[in-house]
Amino acid sequence: MDAIAYIQREVDGLRQQTNMILKETTDEQLNWAPPGIANPIGVTLLHTIGGEDLFVQQWLQGKPCLWESGNWSERIGVEVAPREGRGWEECRKAHLSLAPIMEYQEAVCSATAGYISSLTPEDLDRKIMLFGREQPLANVLVIVVNHAIVHMGEIAALKGIQGVKGLPF
Repeated sequence: MDAIAYIQREVDGLRQQTNMILKETTDEQLNWAPPGIANPIGVTLLHTIGGEDLFVQQWLQGKPCLWESGNWSERIGVEVAPREGRGWEECRKAHLSLAPIMEYQEAVCSATAGYISSLTPEDLDRKIMLFGREQPLANVLVIVVNHAIVHMGEIAALKGIQGVKGLPF
């Protein structure tokens, strides 16, 4: 298997895991404020999707994030997807709905899949400046998947704390 096919396989696995975790999630569960300093599911989900949007669209391709180009702030009802010290408080205070967030996720997933399918093996070695250091583009895609997997586990746990299955097994 070549590296691009492997990356796409990892992204597809992430999508399957995400869909399993979010299946049957209600808006009430999405907005439930956990004790301590953990974020509600909706805030974490929006951060995760927004992170992928930022990494793939802006940092890897130099394009505007889909958040801006697709007017997602209006559709979802918050100014920014929480990231880099921005948008967290607004999202915690907002009453989020799963349906428009999932539409945003679908747009981001589709754009990411299109981008990955356009890559050549040489592209994977192209150096990207990320977090103050150069790294191969392939590493950035691995970070995107790892970031999302971590937060999907967090979301599954938050569902479990609420007394519902976070994972189907």
